[in-house]
Amino acid sequence: MHVKQSLNKNRLFFKILLYFISLLIPIVIIGIIAYFNADQIMKKDTSEKLIDNLRASSKTMDIYLSMAQSTNNSLLLSETIQQFLRPYPLLTDEEKVKMPSILRAIAGNRNPISHFVDSIFIYVDDQRVYLSDGVADFDVFFDKFYKFDEYNKDFWRQRLTQSSLFELLKPTRVVNADMNTTREVVPSITTQYLSGHLATMVTTISIPTIKATLQNNSIFMTTDYMVLDKDNNIILQTSGLEDNAKRDIMGWVPPEKSGSRAVENGEEPSWMVQTTSDYGWRYVSITPVHSFNQESSSILNLIIWICISLLVISVAFSFIFSFRLYNPIKNIRDILQKNDNADEWQMETRRSGELQMIGNSVNHLIKRHMDDNIKISTFSDEILEQFFTNLLKGYRGPQPYSVHTILNEIDFQTGSYLCCCFIIEFKDRFYHEIVEADRLLILEKMKRLLSGIMKKYVNCYLTEYEPNLYVCMVNLKGDDEREQLDQGLEMVRTTFAYDMIYCELIIGLGKTYEKIEEFSKSYSDAITAIDKRTEASKMNILDANHFEIEQNYYYSFLDENKIVNALKSGDVEGVKSELEGIIALNKSRGVSFHYLGALLVEFFNTGNRYITDKKLSVYDFLDTNEHVSLSQKELLPSEFDGRLKLIFEFYDKIIAKTFSKPESKSGALVSFITDYIEKHYEQDLYLEVIANEIGLSAKYVSRIFKESTGTNISDYISIVRIAKARDLLVNTDMKISDIADKIGIFSRTTFLRLFKKYEGISPNEYRSAHGIKEKM
Repeated sequence: MHVKQSLNKNRLFFKILLYFISLLIPIVIIGIIAYFNADQIMKKDTSEKLIDNLRASSKTMDIYLSMAQSTNNSLLLSETIQQFLRPYPLLTDEEKVKMPSILRAIAGNRNPISHFVDSIFIYVDDQRVYLSDGVADFDVFFDKFYKFDEYNKDFWRQRLTQSSLFELLKPTRVVNADMNTTREVVPSITTQYLSGHLATMVTTISIPTIKATLQNNSIFMTTDYMVLDKDNNIILQTSGLEDNAKRDIMGWVPPEKSGSRAVENGEEPSWMVQTTSDYGWRYVSITPVHSFNQESSSILNLIIWICISLLVISVAFSFIFSFRLYNPIKNIRDILQKNDNADEWQMETRRSGELQMIGNSVNHLIKRHMDDNIKISTFSDEILEQFFTNLLKGYRGPQPYSVHTILNEIDFQTGSYLCCCFIIEFKDRFYHEIVEADRLLILEKMKRLLSGIMKKYVNCYLTEYEPNLYVCMVNLKGDDEREQLDQGLEMVRTTFAYDMIYCELIIGLGKTYEKIEEFSKSYSDAITAIDKRTEASKMNILDANHFEIEQNYYYSFLDENKIVNALKSGDVEGVKSELEGIIALNKSRGVSFHYLGALLVEFFNTGNRYITDKKLSVYDFLDTNEHVSLSQKELLPSEFDGRLKLIFEFYDKIIAKTFSKPESKSGALVSFITDYIEKHYEQDLYLEVIANEIGLSAKYVSRIFKESTGTNISDYISIVRIAKARDLLVNTDMKISDIADKIGIFSRTTFLRLFKKYEGISPNEYRSAHGIKEKM
């Protein structure tokens, strides 16, 4: 009887306990299902891993082959090979002296792929073979130093009669008779015309390197490999493959490029995976099943023990949680029973259950107080502050009440809207003459002072948008309220006029808009007006209506191209000058502060696109906070200089990391400049014209030319012109003035001065010295 009463009294406890214990049923079911399916899943997962692993290895080999192909093409198309590689009988003594350039070019192209390539050599006739370390006789090379088992020297001589872009031959063995060494390689051949003669370049790919690459990337150490070319010739095979496994490999062609299946490697069951690369090679791996069954078995045992542990722990925790959960529920039930009619409680409990009854009672209490609680929290100072801050940022996020309700509550429902900004700049005397406690008190009451003055004249809400920047959002109900707003602003200005020795007040007034969502535009107008402040306008109210404000920024493709060219040339000052010029142009055209922020984002995007083209990540140059800052169009007045400085630093890092000036690039640039001067010396030619033609900054062009030649561009132009003048003086009877015009010096006096500077005598004396008289 006592037990029955206890069960009835604590029936809710046992019901909660039963709920917890019932949660153990899915654990048991999941454990059983996992036990029987984990093995299948593991095998499938392992098969997919093997396929992905083999595919990744084949992609690595494709990269190596692609590098070999690009090495062949780049070497044959290089300036050195194009200029100096000719049949040996056709070479002059001077060209034979240039042979080391060919060897250096071969060595330079071999370095990036030296670990993958056994040898690189090139020949254009059947007399000489060029290698990275020297020149060998054709017959001696193929008979002694590098003898192919599958290809005799007649084969290589025949290759000079047919062109080919990139051809992979079947694998062969290479013998070096002098060193008594043999190597297994796969030859790749590229034959192209050079100066009217076919030249053959051969890159031999090391088969042991291919094998090492496959084995190093292998998931299981017991995996064996086999690689076949597109003609089913075996390129390599590991020693663990039995004959029956080889027959399966040779005969199985999966419907897709990749596939897997079970095979027998000897008497041991194995798993075969195959994939085909872009170059037509078939890669096959065979892994013994026991290699991954052990892992599967371990996971199955782990599942069993996890399930048992969960059952034991769950039962224990079920009792603990049921007890701890029941006590507060029991207390809540007892409190609710005291507040409600006992008979109704018992009747409702029997009909819907004790938990349901408790829930209904709690919901009733919550509903009773919900409206008051939400209203208090919604219209608290924090909520209003966040609401208006979001409006200034152009963002209307979710609110506890609708926007309509908030606007109705603060009487911002009808009329027009504008922003006025108050910026307070404290002077040194404020910090030196006023004690810290008084300073803090002044700063604390500043918002209340400005808000109190403005609310006497217009319906508004004032927020401290950032330290010392107060934004007053005004709702004008009629035309007469604009005059009241002017009176309020004048009162603020008068109030602060007495404190000019300690601070300066700057007031910016935005334009009026009809929609509350356009507060952000009015705020931008006000900040833009403040930005146009001059010494003459101090203490004046800066009204955006008095300025031409553009709601867009100016940043053309040409501007971006100049910045990119400066980045390419490493011209740090040029980049900074271009950015400052674009900003100055936008400010002079009255671009709003909001769009100046968007312009800074475009500067960041230009740099980001440039480093993306360089295959670099933006996080190599910026940390997360800097990246977020440069990506945001929202910009506070105090942040503009800091954001611009961060962009300058970002561009400096880009130049430091991406700019290099190899000798060949400088030589090409100097060659272009000298050639351009030779062709256009007759025109009005100077440094800036040449720099614009090249697309680089004048400062950079001048520096590179000076470093490479030791001569200024202007001096070089004069040297070319005087040389042309000497020719005209000797070979023609033209007048001195006509010769000056002919060579691009349009001042006779300047011509006479330059000619005497470089020749030491006048043009007439030079002509007389060569037996020619001046034409009158």
